[in-house]
Amino acid sequence: MRVIRCLFAAACAIPCQVAIAQSTSPASPPVADKIDAKSLMQSGLKLYAAQDYLGALAVFRTAYTRFPSAKILINIGTTLIKLGRKADAANTYQRYLDAPDADPAKRAEVATAVAELDRSVGRLEITVAPADAELQLNDDDWTPASIAQRYRVPAGTITVRARCPRYKPAERRVQIAAGEAVPVAFTLDEIPAPVVPAASVPVDRGVRASLVPEPPPSKLGVTAVAHMDVLHGGGAGLVGAAFDVTGRLQAHAAAILGPSYGGYLGATFALLGGKLRPTVSGGVPMFMSHGARFGVRGAGGVNLAVSRHLAVIVELGVEHMLNAEPDVQHRTLLVPAVGAVGRL
Repeated sequence: MRVIRCLFAAACAIPCQVAIAQSTSPASPPVADKIDAKSLMQSGLKLYAAQDYLGALAVFRTAYTRFPSAKILINIGTTLIKLGRKADAANTYQRYLDAPDADPAKRAEVATAVAELDRSVGRLEITVAPADAELQLNDDDWTPASIAQRYRVPAGTITVRARCPRYKPAERRVQIAAGEAVPVAFTLDEIPAPVVPAASVPVDRGVRASLVPEPPPSKLGVTAVAHMDVLHGGGAGLVGAAFDVTGRLQAHAAAILGPSYGGYLGATFALLGGKLRPTVSGGVPMFMSHGARFGVRGAGGVNLAVSRHLAVIVELGVEHMLNAEPDVQHRTLLVPAVGAVGRL
């Protein structure tokens, strides 16, 4: 490892260079960070000389965080070798080779050191699509794929994972031997965007409407009914009012307009509900003809609701006069009726 020892000896001179160099670039770290890095590097070299390699590694990494100079990577890589972490050392040296501020005069020496390490570690050549994916090797931290495309690992079984937003994650298990280079390719499948059913998307057509329920029809109605004595050529008209006692029972009061005038009181019961309802009815007609005359009426028929305001009545009825005039020959008559009930 003569090349590596030479690299570390050269890196020992870095603290002075870090402290003295002062960049005028606005993107460069502040001078205070450079001074802190110099102090940390001096502490790290003392720990390294005392063979406290873990302590030296922690200090060198802190110095690189404060002032990310490629020269500090040489100290980190060489300390990793002392800890037996050759794969991590090779990856650190590779970062030095890829760094834009690496010393061109040192590149050949670092490349030789990497080649020497590559004989005892495995090398993964990783390609990933999409390019902005992240990679994880075993249980290490996730790393952008752009800086982990060439990665050294210890010989053995390595689990490589790739992930990216909007893509399905993928995983590969790779068996690798020392000195071997293994290609690992990922092409992540994009997760399709959810399809929103058209029916679930509200469409505003600019039309506003509100449904106001219709009020129930009035219980009170006006009736107009014609009673016809078809066998004897007589008849009369009834005009009056109807009142819904219940949903099926209706009471009637009407005036009789005809050859004789009088009144009528009665009731109708619907046997069924609905628009077309069979009915039975009964009542008491009374009219004046040489005194008050009374009768009884019974009928059956139908009630057809044409609308909520109008219903048509058709009945076949029988009327019997209780105190007919002496000269009346037919006291029981077949009297059909046709009429209508109107409501508000």
